[in-house]
Amino acid sequence: MTVVVMKFGGSCLKDADAFEKIVQITKIYKNAKKIYVASAFKGITDMLLNTAKSVNDNKDINRNITLIEKKHLDIIEEIFQQDTDHYDRCKEWVDARLSELEDGLSDIEEFGLEPYYRDYVSSFGERLSTYILNQYLQSKGFESVFISANNLIITDDKFNNAYPHYDLTNARVKRQIIPLIENPKKDTIFCITGFIGRNKIGYITTLGRGGSDYTATIIARSIYDIGSDKDIRVILWKDVDGLLAINPKYVPESILIRNLDYEEAKQIANFGAKVLHPKCLEAIEKRNIPLEIRNFDNPLEKENYTTISEITNKQQIKGISTIEDATIITITSGSMVDVPGVLAKIFQIMGKNNISVSFVAQSSSEISTSFVVKGNDGEKAIEALKKENFFSEFYEITWEKVSIINITGLKILDNTTKAEIFSALAKKDVKVKAISQSKDEFNLSLVVDRDHLLDGIMIIHEDLCADFEMFECVD
Repeated sequence: MTVVVMKFGGSCLKDADAFEKIVQITKIYKNAKKIYVASAFKGITDMLLNTAKSVNDNKDINRNITLIEKKHLDIIEEIFQQDTDHYDRCKEWVDARLSELEDGLSDIEEFGLEPYYRDYVSSFGERLSTYILNQYLQSKGFESVFISANNLIITDDKFNNAYPHYDLTNARVKRQIIPLIENPKKDTIFCITGFIGRNKIGYITTLGRGGSDYTATIIARSIYDIGSDKDIRVILWKDVDGLLAINPKYVPESILIRNLDYEEAKQIANFGAKVLHPKCLEAIEKRNIPLEIRNFDNPLEKENYTTISEITNKQQIKGISTIEDATIITITSGSMVDVPGVLAKIFQIMGKNNISVSFVAQSSSEISTSFVVKGNDGEKAIEALKKENFFSEFYEITWEKVSIINITGLKILDNTTKAEIFSALAKKDVKVKAISQSKDEFNLSLVVDRDHLLDGIMIIHEDLCADFEMFECVD
């Protein structure tokens, strides 16, 4: 039997209509075994973190806890209008969890906001919302089980951005999920908290940005690895139809990408597509578990959604994605020609400061090395390099604000295509500062001045429009 792991984000849990839509989706997939992963209600995670940062201000703490309580009580009042039993269960749960939260905030006031406490506080959003979803499904007659993922997903000790230990996670999935999911007489829905796990000694961890999507794919992989059913897929319910070829704020007529493979999807996600985080694909790509991105407002849609799998049309340009806010940092030294290991030293420094490098270009003699980092990491990276004697004494460090345009799809292999792009950009005075191409050559990244980003996107889009899936060029 098919196993479907579905993730519902905060926008899918906003009111009674949204909860009723989850019931409709449950009926649509009545012939599948179902696992639901839920995010926190919209805005709750930020509110929790702001509360943790305000532990020395009792007024802020009391106000925020009151707001968090009101948000959840308003929703359970709306969805359980005539059902006092499930309303009371949810209210008791909310009261108990908020009491735990207050105890944790007292510890933070005494010991400071350590990474563990940050994750602990962040976890309450998912623990509240998922329990409420579980109770709602029970109230509608479904057999539903609530599992907090810190009892299921075991991770390393990297708080705020943890990585799963699959062998330990598999053992827990085998005990807690497999017996029910493989019982043909049972139709149990599992409601599992997104975003959170725990390390080996029991401290709650979080999976970082895109963490609830990641939870869904981690669980899908574990079921694939240890279960007898290999017919598994993941569905991420979003407020859009799927991945778009280009951000519609640049090209309003941007089309939906219906099919792409894991590597194409990771490239597009890595370069700015907020609908999907690349790490959630890491868990499933080697198992060839398909992932669908669907519109929560249109659950019966049969064609207009995105499927990420091993199947793709290799002759198409899949997408143009961007990183708007980036910094290119260049280190140069005429006196250190052919000194080996410069790049290794850069990566070591960046890793030590938790800075991710998006892009690297280096001259063959190592006289000059350029690399790109995103957002606020630019200032951190520059300061980190300046503190190292090796770079401050022997190298000139320069930097400038830039953007990155990323083109994904094997059509970019065609040298004529690349030549046409560069020629068109040059005619419009869009200077390319650096170029990077993936080893398999289906991904091309261009660094441009931030002021030239929009012009660059429009020029490339017009040049390649005939190569996009389902796209009609406009004269």
